[in-house]
Amino acid sequence: MIGVVMETIELNALKKYSKEHPVKQLLHDSEHLRMALLCLEAGQEIVSHVAPSTVMMQVLEGEGEFTVGQEKKRGSEGSIFHCEPNVPHGIRALTRLSVLAVVAPRPE
Repeated sequence: MIGVVMETIELNALKKYSKEHPVKQLLHDSEHLRMALLCLEAGQEIVSHVAPSTVMMQVLEGEGEFTVGQEKKRGSEGSIFHCEPNVPHGIRALTRLSVLAVVAPRPE
């Protein structure tokens, strides 16, 4: 295949935290999907909000409380949370937390 390029992202090298607020780093943004690295210190949160697309959140490090709709669940390294379009979702860090969030299709 001509023109195909494999992009490599080293997530551990990109983790950045702030004591003031969660840090969101956009890793990929195309017409098909958006991917971001979210880094939160213990006690920080991303307030529940909605997206017009499917959202997948994978815990890379730490422990957090994830809200999807009316349901709250704890997650730790290896946990994956799935949220359907237009369903409220949010995150509260119980410890230092990093999450890979993938949104597809990319919202307008």
